[in-house]
Parts: sequence; structure tokens; C-alpha cells
Amino acid sequence: MRLIKTFGLIAFAVVAAMAFVGAASASAETTTQLCVAHTGLGCASAATSVHMVLAPGTVGKLLSTIVDVLCLNVLVESSGSDIGAVAKPQRLDATSMSFTGCGTTSAHSNCTVTVESLPDNTLLKLGLDEGSLEALNGATRLQGCGLGLNCLYDTAGSLFSVGAQHLTADETPTTELGGKFFCPDNGLLDGLLVTLANRFVLQ
Repeated sequence: MRLIKTFGLIAFAVVAAMAFVGAASASAETTTQLCVAHTGLGCASAATSVHMVLAPGTVGKLLSTIVDVLCLNVLVESSGSDIGAVAKPQRLDATSMSFTGCGTTSAHSNCTVTVESLPDNTLLKLGLDEGSLEALNGATRLQGCGLGLNCLYDTAGSLFSVGAQHLTADETPTTELGGKFFCPDNGLLDGLLVTLANRFVLQ
């Protein structure tokens, strides 16, 4: 299910919801630095962490042929020395991630989403205020939902679009690694995360 991909990367997911400053073509040689402040195209202060949550008025969605799951709260954090370092591409590994208020009913409480393996991510600038975040690994488990679900999903290869302090999952697919009862092989994850403070990707 894409739920994992989107949430995993929506993981941070993590850090992709950021504004990008400067124009340059994306390539393996493109350097990137995550900053909290900038002077034109230069970094005035390197970032050491990124916190992301669902944008106000939105929910995280996992869509599949079996069940549609909505999560009211998503929190993703990335921290460490790699975040503000100049890199090709920028590493934005998730250090914590949680999903609460998940369900298929109006109470949003009959499903449990657990991050079993935090995703390592890379951020690549594609142009002015435009980039992509890719999950290199990670796994998320979906349980319950009134169906006895116990499904484990792989987030590796999940791609998210980033820019203007946001990370977007637009029907991002994921792969089921093995589970019990009605675990769909494919799913779609929709969601919009926003950073709690300004983050800029410079190069």
C-alpha cells in the first residue's frame, strides 16, 4: 500500500517540505544544502533538524481496493549533522515518525499505523523551488481497521515532490512485504506535509 510510502516519506517523509532557492538543473553532480536562512543563493545558517506535520485542514490518506484509511495526525522529524552539510544529493534521514488518529470510520480510531523501520531519504533539487525526496528504505505496518489487517509495507523507492515548505504525496505507490488477511499488493498515498519552521534547499 502506498500508505507506507507516503507516510514513510511523508516521512520525511521527512524533510521534503521545504522551499528551494536558486535555479539549477538536477543531476548527480548537483550539490544541495539545507538551511534555516539564506542570502540570495547562499546559505546564511545551516539547518540541523526538520520537523513536518500535516498541513492545516488536511488528512493523510491511504487508498486501496480493500480499504481507504485516513490519518488525522502525521509527525516526521529529521535531525543530525548530515542535514546541514553540503552533499550530492542531500541526505534527509528520518529520526522519528508517527501516525495517529487513523481509521476508516468518523472516529478515526480503528486502524493502527506503526513505523517499524525509519526511512533513509535523499533530496534532489530539480529547479527553482522544486525538488524530489526519495526513500531509500523503510517499512510501515498497518493493523486492524475492523478487518483484522496486519500488513507490512516497503517504502523504498517512494518519491515525493517538495517545494514552498511542503512535501506532497500524490497517489504514491508502495509494496506489501508480507502480512495477514486482505493485504493489497498496491495502494495509493495522498498527503501534504508542511515544515514547522522555514527550511531552504540551496546549492
